Amino acid sequence: MAETIPRLVPVEGLAKEPYRALIAYPRPTVDAVDERINQLSQLGVDRIDFNGPLEMGRLSVLGKGVVGLVFSGMAGGDRVAVKIRRVDSRRASMSREAEMMRAANIAGIGPRLLGSSHDVLKMEFVNGQTLPPWISGLKGRGTRARVRATFKMLLEQGARLDAYGLDHGELSRAHKNVLVSAEGQPTILDYESASLMRRVNNFTSIAQYLFLSGRFSHRVIRVLGPVPRDELLSYLRLYKSGKTNDALEAVITMLRF
Repeated sequence: MAETIPRLVPVEGLAKEPYRALIAYPRPTVDAVDERINQLSQLGVDRIDFNGPLEMGRLSVLGKGVVGLVFSGMAGGDRVAVKIRRVDSRRASMSREAEMMRAANIAGIGPRLLGSSHDVLKMEFVNGQTLPPWISGLKGRGTRARVRATFKMLLEQGARLDAYGLDHGELSRAHKNVLVSAEGQPTILDYESASLMRRVNNFTSIAQYLFLSGRFSHRVIRVLGPVPRDELLSYLRLYKSGKTNDALEAVITMLRF
């Protein structure tokens, strides 16, 4: 019989196997593990919950990227999300991503940043599904209205980021960076590639992902019906020309939102 591994682990227990392998992934030296445990404690995180959609060995996490791994955790009685920098990350620290998250939060977008350190981000926990399983799981009466409402909110979030001057950088792959709650509220995640210095493309990237490219847009067409491609592209060009409010309203009207 396979050994049962506790999933909810106090931070002081993270120095043990198999937990240490993920806390300081992928090279868990004693120093790297100790540093991350200390930073979690300083941020008020007292437990890590090794549950999530991504399996890594005998444990599970919320997500894995080139910069860090994302875990579910507990801070007192509150569930939080925790992103811990990989030992082999090219980022020297999490400070820049924390800065980008603060900017997104000022624009009213993304999970709230609750604290940060050299190697750790402590964030609001967002309970939801990525876009593909979310839309596939919708059934019955009202499905079309629910999809339209969620997409309207997501497009408006993209426009708010644009207005603030923060380019997310990864919304052409929104299946990796958007979660939708059971109530249909979308949240844009993961600001490790974001920038306040380059031209913003959030709204146009979201619109192209939803309606114009890839397998996901085919699922959308099955729910909402065909999208007039040339008309949508003309509105996206209008948006890029600087007439953002006119273009946003035109897209929303065209898609019968």
